[in-house]
Amino acid sequence: MTQPATSKTKTEKLFVQVDLGKGQRVLAGQLLVDAQRGRFKYAGSYLSHPRAFALDPVNLPLTENVHESLRSRESPGVFGVLIDAGPDEWGRRQLSKTRCPPPVTNVEFLLAASGEGVGALHFTAAVNERSKVVHERPFENLVHLQQIAEDIEAGRDVDQSLEPYFFHGSGLGGARPKTLIDHLGRHWIAKFGRESDLVDMCKVEYVTMLMAADAGIDVPEVLLTQTAHGPVLLVERFDRTAGAQHHLISVASLINKFDITQYDEAAMSYPGIYQLGKRIGSATRDLAEVIFRRMIFNIAIGNTDDHLRNHAFYKRAGESDYRITPGYDIVSNTGLQGSHAIALGAFGNTPSCQNIDAAVHRLGMAKQNAVRITQQVLAVTGKWHEYMAQANVLRADVAILERCFAGQSILRDYAGPAEG
Repeated sequence: MTQPATSKTKTEKLFVQVDLGKGQRVLAGQLLVDAQRGRFKYAGSYLSHPRAFALDPVNLPLTENVHESLRSRESPGVFGVLIDAGPDEWGRRQLSKTRCPPPVTNVEFLLAASGEGVGALHFTAAVNERSKVVHERPFENLVHLQQIAEDIEAGRDVDQSLEPYFFHGSGLGGARPKTLIDHLGRHWIAKFGRESDLVDMCKVEYVTMLMAADAGIDVPEVLLTQTAHGPVLLVERFDRTAGAQHHLISVASLINKFDITQYDEAAMSYPGIYQLGKRIGSATRDLAEVIFRRMIFNIAIGNTDDHLRNHAFYKRAGESDYRITPGYDIVSNTGLQGSHAIALGAFGNTPSCQNIDAAVHRLGMAKQNAVRITQQVLAVTGKWHEYMAQANVLRADVAILERCFAGQSILRDYAGPAEG
C-alpha cells in the first residue's frame, strides 16, 4: 500500500469531493503529499456549508487547520479515510494491469479509481474538474467481468477491448477478485472464485452470510448465481441506496493502523471497536451487543481474518451521526486457524472462555446477555452442515471446513445448556 519516502519525491495533490446526497457533490478539501508528510485542508466553502461534516471525526476534525500525517514505513502520508474510498488490493492489481502507464503512488491510485470505491468521496486532479462518470455494468456483462478477473488472476494479458467493463474500485474486500454489477435496480459487488482456493469460496461465503443473518447479524442481501466460468457471489452494496452515497470510514483508518504487523491489543480488539463507536457518536442501538454477536459468530465459523478494515462505521446521507456498517466479508478462513486478526478480550486474540468473559467485561455487558447471544449464535451455526448441503457445497469442501467450525466447542463450554 505504501511507497517509501525519498527526498526526490515530488509534491502530489488531489482535490476531494463529497456527495452530500440528493445529487449534490461539493468540494471538501485538498490533499498535498510530499516526501515528508501529507497535508489536508478543508475548503472554506465546505466549512461554511450547512451540511458539512468531518470526513474523519478522529483525525480530520472540521476545522480551518491544516491536518498533517507524517510519512514513514508504517504510514503513507495519505489519511486512511481517503484510502478507504480508493482501490483495495484487487483494484490496484487491475489498475496495474490495465493502465498504461500504471499508477504507482497512492495519489495516482486514488485518482485512477475515483468514483468506484466505497462511500461518498470522489477525487480529481484539478479544483474545477468534474469527477468522472462511472459506467453502468449490467448483469448481462457478468461473464465478461469474470473473464477479466480470471485473466488478471492468472497473469495473462487483458483484452483492452473490454475496457468498458474494467472495475478499479474497492469493496474493502482485500485481494479477492471482484467487480461491481447492476442487478434488479440495485448495486452489487460480484465476487469470483479463483483456482488457488481450497474450497468454493463463493458458495461458502454465501452460506456464512445467510447464517449470519439468521443469527441476528445485520448483513447485506446476498445472491448466488452461476455462469459458464463458475459460481459468482453477489453482495448488495450498503453504501449506495436509492441513489444516495453514504460516507464510510474503516476502524483501521480511525485508529491509523496501516501496518497490521504493529499489534496494539487495546485498540485492535472488539471492545476497542465499541469504545471507538461510542467516541464518534455511533447511532447504532445496543452497540456493545451488536459487536459481541459478531465476535461470537466469527469464532463459531472460524473467520479469523477479522482485521480492522473488515469493520467500519458509516454516516448515511442526510444523517448527522455514525453507525456501524452491516457486516461484510464474514466467511470461514481455511488458511488461518486458532488466532483472530484482532484481540477478543484482555487475553489476546485466541478464543477461550476466560477471554470471552474479559471481552464481556470491557463491553459493559451482563454475563446473562452474553450467554444468551452465544446460545442464539450456536443455534444457527450448529447446523452449518445443513446450510452447506442446501447450497450444494461439495463434501470434500465440507471436510476441509470442519476445522474452521471447531471453535464452537469453546462457545458451548461458555454458554452452557441451551435455553428452553
